[in-house]
Formats: sequence, structure tokens, C-alpha cells
Amino acid sequence: MTQNSALSRRKLGLSLVAMSVAAGILPETTHAASVRTITDCRGRHVVIPAAQRIACIGGTITETLYAFGRSQSIIGVDLTSTWPEQAQREKKNLGYMRAISAEGVLSLRPDLILAMNDSGPAAAMDQLAASGVPVVFVDATHSPEAIEGRTRFLAEIVDAKPEGERLCGTISDQFRSLALWRAAHPQMRRVLFVMRMTNNRPMAAGAGTAADAVIGLAGAINAGAGMQGYKIVDQENLVALRPDVILTMQQGGDAIRDELLADPGFQLTPAGKSRAIIAMEGERLLGFGPRTPQAALDLARLIETAGHPV
Repeated sequence: MTQNSALSRRKLGLSLVAMSVAAGILPETTHAASVRTITDCRGRHVVIPAAQRIACIGGTITETLYAFGRSQSIIGVDLTSTWPEQAQREKKNLGYMRAISAEGVLSLRPDLILAMNDSGPAAAMDQLAASGVPVVFVDATHSPEAIEGRTRFLAEIVDAKPEGERLCGTISDQFRSLALWRAAHPQMRRVLFVMRMTNNRPMAAGAGTAADAVIGLAGAINAGAGMQGYKIVDQENLVALRPDVILTMQQGGDAIRDELLADPGFQLTPAGKSRAIIAMEGERLLGFGPRTPQAALDLARLIETAGHPV
């Protein structure tokens, strides 16, 4: 980049901040010297201030900012922001991350909106992006590398690089512990994640889902890997999938367990015969945030013992 083009981009950024302050979108305390340009996961170049009023759409974002010690800058969180537990008590509720109301978010007068890339609906995200408030979309890939990448990306945005590096160090250490445990406890159990029951039939996770990825991290086989995304499975196909273990979220898990145990088809599966059904807190299991390596290790241990006498 030439010196002239760099100066032009800086002038443009300062102009945008000035216009935003005049419009009442950003607080007058925003300092021009703190303005930066961030490239988000969609390739958008977003001019951001030193944010003091952040709206978090996605539990992974909320959890990470709390881990950085930046909770005081958060004004609103979505329903997937279940960790730390005080987030739901301390911050305004933005609703479910895939059913966001743009008007509801903007009513809090944020000076920065951080949203996971799979937030929605698309129309609401477009409204937010066009509102004049800086919106940064955060990569939602389900992989260990993406977790560390998200952590560093968010650390850059909120000026917490030392905290980000420390957290990445902890995450990396925990993934090494997971790898050591898996090497000492090889397993080939078939696990089927059930999101919910629909007309007494399970909606199960196939390839390309967070559940598929976390089952793989735990060293098990996704029994639904032959499907793409989430699919409703009829009785015949459930038997054919031969799950050794059923995995559910704790939220609604008791109802799923009761319906499955009453299903004649499920009773013919290895999981049904051994009543091997385990549940974990949803965001910890599927969020792919800082808690993921420990969650995957806990899941691996649960899978190994599920359905076996203790």
C-alpha cells in the first residue's frame, strides 16, 4: 500500500467517525487516533472505534470477551451467550442469534456489533450492516485452528492482544491434553447427535454441523455422517444408522430421552439396547469457543463409558 493510499484510507475512516458522531451513532468520546480498519470473515473492511458499547451476537463472542476481561464494554448478548452465566443477568437480551431483530439491536445504541457469521436472518444482518454502526462478522468455522484464529481476531478488535495470546496458550494446551487422552483411549463408537424430536422422530446431525465436528474431536464416529446438515430420521433409517450412543443438549434433553426410549425402532439400536444417552450443555458442546477442548475431552470420556456398567 502506498503512503498516499494509506493516508486516504485514514482520512476516510476519520470522516466516517465524524459523521457517525454527528448522527448520534457513536459517542462523542470516540478518539480519532483509536480508529482502525478491520477485515472481517466476509472480506468487508470495517472502520471501528475504541468500542465502549458492544452488542454480541453469538455465545462464542461473549464468552471470549469475558475471558479477556472486557465484559464492561458489552451492552447486549444473544440467547446462546450462556457462559459465563452472569452474562444473561448483566446484559440486555438480543434474542436468538438466528432470529435477530435489527431494530432491537440498534435500540441499545451500540458503537460496535460483533456477530458470528451464521447469525441471522440475512435481512436483519443486512439492515445492521447498512445502519452506519460498525458491524464485524466473525468466522464460525468448526475447527481447533478456527478457535485460536477467532480468539486472536477478537483480541485485536477489543485491543486485548496479550489476553488473547494467553487464552490461545491455554486452548492449545488443552487440545494437547485431548490428543494425549485420545491416543491412550482409542475408540470407534458411533454417536448420533439429536437436536430435537419432531413428530416423534429425531432430527439428527449430519456432516457439516458443529455436532459432527465435536464428535470427531472426541475421537468418535458421527453415525449421521452420511447425511448433510440436520435431517429428520425415520424409524427404519434410525435402525440402519446403528448408533452406539445418543448425544443431546441438556436443554430439552430429558424430553428427547423419554421419547427415544419409548420408540420401538430406537430400542433395536445398540444405543437403545444399552440406554446409552448422554447430554451436555448446548453452547459448551457446540459453540467452538474457548471451552471446546475441555468439552471435547469430557465428551470423549462420557462416550467411552456410556451404556457400560460403572
